[in-house]
Amino acid sequence: MTEEELAKIIEKAGIYGDEKLWLANNQLTSLPESIGSLSNLNILYVWGNQLTSIPKSISNLTNLSILDLSGNQFSYLPDSICNLANLDSLNLIENQLTNLPVSIVNLSNLTELQLDKNPLSDLSILQDLPKLVDVLFLGTWIPRKYWTKLSEWECEWILEEENVTIKHVLIQQIGYERICKELNAMELDSWREYTLLEIDDIDRVYVREIAEPIILLKMTCPSTGHIHILRVPPEMTSAEAAIT
Repeated sequence: MTEEELAKIIEKAGIYGDEKLWLANNQLTSLPESIGSLSNLNILYVWGNQLTSIPKSISNLTNLSILDLSGNQFSYLPDSICNLANLDSLNLIENQLTNLPVSIVNLSNLTELQLDKNPLSDLSILQDLPKLVDVLFLGTWIPRKYWTKLSEWECEWILEEENVTIKHVLIQQIGYERICKELNAMELDSWREYTLLEIDDIDRVYVREIAEPIILLKMTCPSTGHIHILRVPPEMTSAEAAIT
């Protein structure tokens, strides 16, 4: 879509007082300031473009309740978006956000936030959004309990969590090496530089109503001392067999 075509679409939307505008999947690299004149706009879809920023005038869209900016190139969340006090749903999936600004707390009416496929490491600022219950991140809906720095996630949470999907996300982010240290993995067998470990009652994946424990193979590199830990099938009882 050319700039001229985009300008005509926005002009037409303004004339007819449109409440919904679809600009998705057009390889747009920018939006004109004139988009801020669409005072009746309630829904704006701009996913699947190449946007890195958005006009300051978007903060004039006081009636906007749904904004979809997924599949763009945002490395930060502009304050102009955070000024949309009546926004109910914000989709930022598949961008390049590394952190969330303090100004996001202005989105006090937000009930749906999607942040999946962004290299974020801290969700703690979301604690100040009163109507938000969970957020889409790391492939699942993460509840408020886990809105903190990912580096501060606790191994004990894995034992407490009943949702299998969230439990797996916790395991993946915390890592088996730290889990082994903090949850006192039990040694089952050893062979050369390999050790077979068990962490019971951590992974409630039920097969015929039987909970499977986590069985891990730990390898200590003889030359560097670096530790590698991989998960192996739960029926493993021999470190040598687990290697194969």
